[in-house]
Amino acid sequence: MSGAEPRLLLNLARPRGVLDHLAAARTALGDGVDGVGFADSPRMFPDPFLAAGQVLTRTTAALSGPCVMGLGLHHPSVVAQALATLAGQHPGRTLLAVARGESSLRNEGLPIPSLASYRVLLERLRARLDELSAQLPGGFGPVLGAASGPRTIEQTSATLGGVLLDVGVEPAVIERAVGIARSGRPDVHCWLFLRAVVTDTDDEAAAAAAPILGSCAARITKSPDWYGISPELVARVTAVASAHDYRRHGTSESAGARDADPEIDSLIRDRFVLTGAPAALAARLRPLATLGIEGVVIAGATAGVERRLAQTAGALRAGLATAQPAS
Repeated sequence: MSGAEPRLLLNLARPRGVLDHLAAARTALGDGVDGVGFADSPRMFPDPFLAAGQVLTRTTAALSGPCVMGLGLHHPSVVAQALATLAGQHPGRTLLAVARGESSLRNEGLPIPSLASYRVLLERLRARLDELSAQLPGGFGPVLGAASGPRTIEQTSATLGGVLLDVGVEPAVIERAVGIARSGRPDVHCWLFLRAVVTDTDDEAAAAAAPILGSCAARITKSPDWYGISPELVARVTAVASAHDYRRHGTSESAGARDADPEIDSLIRDRFVLTGAPAALAARLRPLATLGIEGVVIAGATAGVERRLAQTAGALRAGLATAQPAS
Protein backbone atom coordinates (compact mmCIF):
# COMPACT_ATOMS: atom_id res chain seq x y z
CA MET A 1 0.00 0.00 0.00
CA SER A 2 1.10 3.58 -0.57
CA GLY A 3 -0.04 6.93 0.68
CA ALA A 4 -0.66 8.19 -2.85
CA GLU A 5 -4.06 9.61 -3.75
CA PRO A 6 -6.45 6.75 -4.61
CA ARG A 7 -7.14 6.02 -8.25
CA LEU A 8 -10.63 6.95 -9.37
CA LEU A 9 -12.42 4.98 -12.11
CA LEU A 10 -15.87 5.08 -13.67
CA ASN A 11 -17.45 1.70 -14.33
CA LEU A 12 -19.48 1.84 -17.54
CA ALA A 13 -22.57 -0.37 -17.35
CA ARG A 14 -24.74 0.52 -20.32
CA PRO A 15 -26.41 -2.00 -22.63
CA ARG A 16 -24.86 -2.60 -26.03
CA GLY A 17 -25.84 0.12 -28.50
CA VAL A 18 -26.94 2.63 -25.86
CA LEU A 19 -23.70 4.60 -25.91
CA ASP A 20 -20.36 4.80 -27.67
CA HIS A 21 -18.07 3.39 -25.00
CA LEU A 22 -14.97 5.07 -26.45
CA ALA A 23 -16.64 8.48 -26.51
CA ALA A 24 -17.99 7.85 -23.00
CA ALA A 25 -14.51 6.98 -21.78
CA ARG A 26 -13.03 10.14 -23.27
CA THR A 27 -15.73 12.23 -21.64
CA ALA A 28 -15.16 10.52 -18.29
CA LEU A 29 -11.42 11.14 -18.45
CA GLY A 30 -12.12 14.79 -19.22
CA ASP A 31 -14.35 14.89 -16.13
CA GLY A 32 -11.50 13.89 -13.87
CA VAL A 33 -11.36 10.11 -13.49
CA ASP A 34 -8.19 8.09 -14.10
CA GLY A 35 -9.74 5.31 -16.12
CA VAL A 36 -12.82 3.24 -16.88
CA GLY A 37 -14.03 -0.27 -16.16
CA PHE A 38 -16.53 -2.27 -18.20
CA ALA A 39 -19.33 -4.41 -16.79
CA ASP A 40 -19.62 -8.04 -17.90
CA SER A 41 -22.88 -9.66 -18.94
CA PRO A 42 -22.84 -11.07 -22.48
CA ARG A 43 -26.59 -10.64 -22.95
CA MET A 44 -26.33 -6.92 -22.27
CA PHE A 45 -22.91 -5.33 -22.49
CA PRO A 46 -20.06 -5.14 -25.02
CA ASP A 47 -17.14 -7.49 -24.39
CA PRO A 48 -15.18 -5.81 -21.57
CA PHE A 49 -11.72 -6.88 -22.71
CA LEU A 50 -12.26 -5.64 -26.27
CA ALA A 51 -13.80 -2.38 -25.03
CA ALA A 52 -10.91 -1.82 -22.61
CA GLY A 53 -8.35 -2.56 -25.33
CA GLN A 54 -9.85 0.12 -27.54
CA VAL A 55 -9.85 2.63 -24.67
CA LEU A 56 -6.23 1.89 -23.75
CA THR A 57 -5.16 2.17 -27.39
CA ARG A 58 -6.99 5.39 -28.21
CA THR A 59 -7.04 7.36 -24.96
CA THR A 60 -4.68 8.31 -22.16
CA ALA A 61 -6.58 6.29 -19.56
CA ALA A 62 -4.29 5.16 -16.76
CA LEU A 63 -6.34 1.99 -16.22
CA SER A 64 -9.07 0.06 -17.99
CA GLY A 65 -10.45 -3.46 -17.97
CA PRO A 66 -13.34 -5.71 -16.94
CA CYS A 67 -15.17 -4.68 -13.79
CA VAL A 68 -16.52 -7.07 -12.85
CA MET A 69 -16.07 -10.29 -14.81
CA GLY A 70 -17.95 -13.35 -13.61
CA LEU A 71 -15.79 -16.41 -13.00
CA GLY A 72 -18.95 -18.50 -12.88
CA LEU A 73 -19.37 -17.89 -16.61
CA HIS A 74 -15.78 -17.34 -17.81
CA HIS A 75 -13.11 -19.96 -17.08
CA PRO A 76 -10.22 -18.56 -15.01
CA SER A 77 -7.67 -19.69 -17.57
CA VAL A 78 -9.46 -17.78 -20.35
CA VAL A 79 -9.74 -14.67 -18.19
CA ALA A 80 -6.07 -14.85 -17.24
CA GLN A 81 -4.94 -15.24 -20.84
CA ALA A 82 -7.12 -12.35 -22.00
CA LEU A 83 -5.70 -10.13 -19.25
CA ALA A 84 -2.14 -11.15 -20.10
CA THR A 85 -2.76 -10.32 -23.77
CA LEU A 86 -4.10 -6.90 -22.82
CA ALA A 87 -1.28 -6.29 -20.35
CA GLY A 88 1.31 -7.23 -22.95
CA GLN A 89 -0.06 -4.51 -25.22
CA HIS A 90 -0.56 -1.94 -22.44
CA PRO A 91 1.91 -2.65 -19.62
CA GLY A 92 0.82 -1.47 -16.20
CA ARG A 93 -2.47 -0.01 -17.43
CA THR A 94 -4.80 -2.98 -17.06
CA LEU A 95 -7.50 -3.52 -14.46
CA LEU A 96 -9.29 -6.77 -13.67
CA ALA A 97 -12.07 -7.16 -11.13
CA VAL A 98 -13.81 -10.52 -10.86
CA ALA A 99 -16.76 -11.96 -8.94
CA ARG A 100 -19.05 -14.96 -9.07
CA GLY A 101 -21.14 -13.20 -11.72
CA GLU A 102 -24.67 -13.41 -10.36
CA SER A 103 -26.32 -11.18 -12.96
CA SER A 104 -24.67 -12.74 -16.01
CA LEU A 105 -25.34 -16.26 -14.72
CA ARG A 106 -28.99 -15.48 -14.08
CA ASN A 107 -29.30 -14.13 -17.60
CA GLU A 108 -27.90 -17.40 -18.96
CA GLY A 109 -30.02 -19.60 -16.69
CA LEU A 110 -26.95 -21.03 -14.97
CA PRO A 111 -26.39 -21.76 -11.25
CA ILE A 112 -24.34 -19.42 -9.10
CA PRO A 113 -21.21 -21.08 -7.65
CA SER A 114 -21.11 -21.76 -3.94
CA LEU A 115 -18.55 -19.89 -1.88
CA ALA A 116 -16.37 -23.01 -1.76
CA SER A 117 -16.56 -23.47 -5.54
CA TYR A 118 -15.82 -19.80 -6.07
CA ARG A 119 -12.69 -20.07 -3.94
CA VAL A 120 -11.40 -22.77 -6.29
CA LEU A 121 -12.02 -20.45 -9.26
CA LEU A 122 -10.11 -17.65 -7.52
CA GLU A 123 -7.23 -19.98 -6.73
CA ARG A 124 -7.02 -21.11 -10.37
CA LEU A 125 -7.09 -17.52 -11.59
CA ARG A 126 -4.36 -16.46 -9.17
CA ALA A 127 -2.18 -19.42 -10.07
CA ARG A 128 -2.49 -18.83 -13.80
CA LEU A 129 -1.84 -15.09 -13.45
CA ASP A 130 1.29 -15.86 -11.45
CA GLU A 131 2.49 -18.18 -14.22
CA LEU A 132 1.80 -15.60 -16.93
CA SER A 133 3.40 -12.71 -15.02
CA ALA A 134 6.84 -14.18 -15.67
CA GLN A 135 6.27 -13.44 -19.37
CA LEU A 136 5.21 -9.82 -18.75
CA PRO A 137 8.03 -7.45 -17.82
CA GLY A 138 5.47 -4.70 -17.19
CA GLY A 139 3.29 -6.91 -15.05
CA PHE A 140 -0.42 -6.53 -14.42
CA GLY A 141 -2.31 -3.60 -13.09
CA PRO A 142 -4.73 -4.10 -10.17
CA VAL A 143 -6.31 -7.56 -9.91
CA LEU A 144 -9.28 -7.50 -7.54
CA GLY A 145 -12.14 -9.66 -6.44
CA ALA A 146 -15.43 -7.94 -5.69
CA ALA A 147 -16.86 -8.88 -2.30
CA SER A 148 -19.85 -7.74 -0.24
CA GLY A 149 -20.16 -10.04 2.78
CA PRO A 150 -17.60 -10.86 5.48
CA ARG A 151 -16.92 -14.44 4.38
CA THR A 152 -16.43 -13.45 0.74
CA ILE A 153 -14.20 -10.55 1.73
CA GLU A 154 -11.99 -12.78 3.86
CA GLN A 155 -11.77 -15.50 1.24
CA THR A 156 -11.12 -13.13 -1.68
CA SER A 157 -8.44 -11.17 0.13
CA ALA A 158 -6.55 -14.25 1.23
CA THR A 159 -6.74 -15.97 -2.16
CA LEU A 160 -6.41 -13.18 -4.71
CA GLY A 161 -4.50 -10.49 -2.80
CA GLY A 162 -6.76 -7.67 -3.96
CA VAL A 163 -10.36 -6.88 -3.04
CA LEU A 164 -12.99 -4.52 -4.43
CA LEU A 165 -15.18 -3.87 -1.41
CA ASP A 166 -18.81 -3.57 -2.50
CA VAL A 167 -20.25 -2.94 0.96
CA GLY A 168 -22.18 0.28 0.50
CA VAL A 169 -21.34 3.77 1.75
CA GLU A 170 -21.57 3.59 5.55
CA PRO A 171 -18.07 4.44 6.87
CA ALA A 172 -18.41 2.04 9.81
CA VAL A 173 -19.25 -0.88 7.51
CA ILE A 174 -16.42 0.01 5.13
CA GLU A 175 -13.96 0.22 8.02
CA ARG A 176 -15.03 -3.22 9.28
CA ALA A 177 -14.70 -4.61 5.76
CA VAL A 178 -11.16 -3.28 5.40
CA GLY A 179 -10.30 -4.79 8.77
CA ILE A 180 -11.59 -8.21 7.71
CA ALA A 181 -9.73 -7.98 4.39
CA ARG A 182 -6.45 -7.31 6.19
CA SER A 183 -6.98 -9.69 9.10
CA GLY A 184 -5.48 -12.62 7.24
CA ARG A 185 -3.42 -10.70 4.71
CA PRO A 186 -2.15 -7.29 5.85
CA ASP A 187 -0.69 -6.49 2.42
CA VAL A 188 -4.01 -6.91 0.55
CA HIS A 189 -4.87 -4.17 -1.96
CA CYS A 190 -8.20 -2.59 -0.94
CA TRP A 191 -10.43 -0.72 -3.39
CA LEU A 192 -13.99 0.53 -2.95
CA PHE A 193 -16.96 0.15 -5.28
CA LEU A 194 -19.16 3.17 -4.62
CA ARG A 195 -22.58 4.11 -5.92
CA ALA A 196 -22.26 7.87 -5.70
CA VAL A 197 -23.57 10.91 -7.54
CA VAL A 198 -24.04 14.58 -6.74
CA THR A 199 -27.75 15.41 -6.47
CA ASP A 200 -29.71 18.56 -5.68
CA THR A 201 -33.04 17.17 -4.43
CA ASP A 202 -34.55 14.13 -2.71
CA ASP A 203 -36.30 13.22 -5.96
CA GLU A 204 -32.96 13.21 -7.79
CA ALA A 205 -31.48 10.99 -5.09
CA ALA A 206 -34.34 8.51 -5.40
CA ALA A 207 -34.02 8.49 -9.19
CA ALA A 208 -30.27 7.92 -8.96
CA ALA A 209 -30.79 4.74 -6.95
CA ALA A 210 -33.74 3.33 -8.89
CA PRO A 211 -31.78 1.24 -11.46
CA ILE A 212 -29.61 -0.41 -8.78
CA LEU A 213 -31.89 -0.65 -5.76
CA GLY A 214 -32.70 -4.32 -6.28
CA SER A 215 -29.08 -5.42 -6.69
CA CYS A 216 -28.17 -3.47 -3.53
CA ALA A 217 -31.03 -5.17 -1.70
CA ALA A 218 -29.66 -8.53 -2.79
CA ARG A 219 -26.38 -7.78 -1.04
CA ILE A 220 -28.22 -6.92 2.15
CA THR A 221 -30.27 -10.13 2.13
CA LYS A 222 -27.11 -12.24 2.13
CA SER A 223 -25.71 -10.58 5.28
CA PRO A 224 -28.47 -8.55 6.99
CA ASP A 225 -26.62 -8.33 10.31
CA TRP A 226 -23.57 -6.97 8.51
CA TYR A 227 -25.67 -4.05 7.23
CA GLY A 228 -27.60 -3.50 10.45
CA ILE A 229 -30.97 -4.73 9.17
CA SER A 230 -33.33 -5.99 11.85
CA PRO A 231 -34.90 -9.44 11.30
CA GLU A 232 -38.42 -8.03 10.91
CA LEU A 233 -37.30 -5.96 7.89
CA VAL A 234 -35.44 -8.69 6.01
CA ALA A 235 -38.53 -9.99 4.17
CA ARG A 236 -39.31 -6.51 2.86
CA VAL A 237 -35.73 -6.03 1.66
CA THR A 238 -35.90 -9.46 0.02
CA ALA A 239 -39.01 -8.38 -1.89
CA VAL A 240 -37.03 -5.52 -3.45
CA ALA A 241 -34.20 -7.89 -4.35
CA SER A 242 -36.56 -10.50 -5.84
CA ALA A 243 -38.24 -7.95 -8.10
CA HIS A 244 -34.95 -6.85 -9.70
CA ASP A 245 -34.80 -7.75 -13.39
CA TYR A 246 -31.20 -8.66 -14.21
CA ARG A 247 -32.03 -8.68 -17.92
CA ARG A 248 -32.34 -4.89 -17.57
CA HIS A 249 -29.68 -4.41 -14.90
CA GLY A 250 -28.47 -0.83 -14.71
CA THR A 251 -31.50 0.60 -16.52
CA SER A 252 -34.59 2.37 -15.26
CA GLU A 253 -36.66 -0.74 -16.09
CA SER A 254 -34.67 -3.03 -13.78
CA ALA A 255 -36.88 -2.48 -10.71
CA GLY A 256 -39.53 -4.84 -12.07
CA ALA A 257 -43.08 -5.03 -10.77
CA ARG A 258 -43.49 -4.67 -7.00
CA ASP A 259 -45.55 -2.75 -4.51
CA ALA A 260 -44.03 0.55 -3.44
CA ASP A 261 -42.25 0.45 -0.07
CA PRO A 262 -40.77 3.93 0.51
CA GLU A 263 -39.40 3.07 3.96
CA ILE A 264 -37.37 0.12 2.70
CA ASP A 265 -36.28 1.93 -0.46
CA SER A 266 -34.94 4.76 1.70
CA LEU A 267 -33.19 2.29 4.02
CA ILE A 268 -31.40 0.65 1.09
CA ARG A 269 -30.41 3.99 -0.42
CA ASP A 270 -28.99 5.24 2.86
CA ARG A 271 -26.70 2.23 3.11
CA PHE A 272 -25.70 1.84 -0.52
CA VAL A 273 -26.01 5.10 -2.45
CA LEU A 274 -24.09 8.28 -1.69
CA THR A 275 -26.05 11.34 -2.83
CA GLY A 276 -26.33 15.04 -2.03
CA ALA A 277 -24.17 18.14 -2.45
CA PRO A 278 -20.43 17.76 -3.15
CA ALA A 279 -19.54 18.83 0.37
CA ALA A 280 -21.88 16.21 1.81
CA LEU A 281 -20.28 13.45 -0.26
CA ALA A 282 -16.80 14.53 0.78
CA ALA A 283 -17.76 14.71 4.45
CA ARG A 284 -19.28 11.22 4.37
CA LEU A 285 -16.02 9.77 3.02
CA ARG A 286 -13.59 11.71 5.18
CA PRO A 287 -13.54 9.12 7.99
CA LEU A 288 -12.11 6.67 5.43
CA ALA A 289 -9.15 8.81 4.46
CA THR A 290 -6.71 7.03 6.77
CA LEU A 291 -7.60 3.47 5.73
CA GLY A 292 -5.12 3.20 2.88
CA ILE A 293 -7.74 2.74 0.17
CA GLU A 294 -5.89 2.41 -3.14
CA GLY A 295 -8.72 3.09 -5.54
CA VAL A 296 -12.41 3.81 -5.97
CA VAL A 297 -14.66 2.50 -8.73
CA ILE A 298 -17.74 4.66 -9.28
CA ALA A 299 -20.77 2.62 -10.30
CA GLY A 300 -21.84 3.77 -13.73
CA ALA A 301 -25.31 2.26 -13.35
CA THR A 302 -26.17 4.96 -10.80
CA ALA A 303 -28.58 7.20 -12.71
CA GLY A 304 -27.19 10.64 -13.56
CA VAL A 305 -23.60 9.89 -12.66
CA GLU A 306 -22.18 10.57 -16.13
CA ARG A 307 -23.96 13.93 -16.29
CA ARG A 308 -22.63 14.91 -12.85
CA LEU A 309 -19.32 13.03 -13.03
CA ALA A 310 -16.98 16.02 -12.75
CA GLN A 311 -18.66 17.17 -9.54
CA THR A 312 -18.93 13.65 -8.18
CA ALA A 313 -15.28 12.83 -8.90
CA GLY A 314 -14.17 16.08 -7.31
CA ALA A 315 -16.20 15.34 -4.18
CA LEU A 316 -14.83 11.82 -3.84
CA ARG A 317 -11.26 13.03 -4.27
CA ALA A 318 -11.83 15.72 -1.65
CA GLY A 319 -13.18 13.18 0.81
CA LEU A 320 -10.22 10.83 0.39
CA ALA A 321 -7.53 13.45 -0.22
CA THR A 322 -5.70 12.91 3.05
CA ALA A 323 -5.45 9.15 2.61
CA GLN A 324 -2.38 7.62 4.25
CA PRO A 325 -1.30 4.01 4.76
CA ALA A 326 -3.10 2.35 7.63
CA SER A 327 -0.81 1.72 10.58
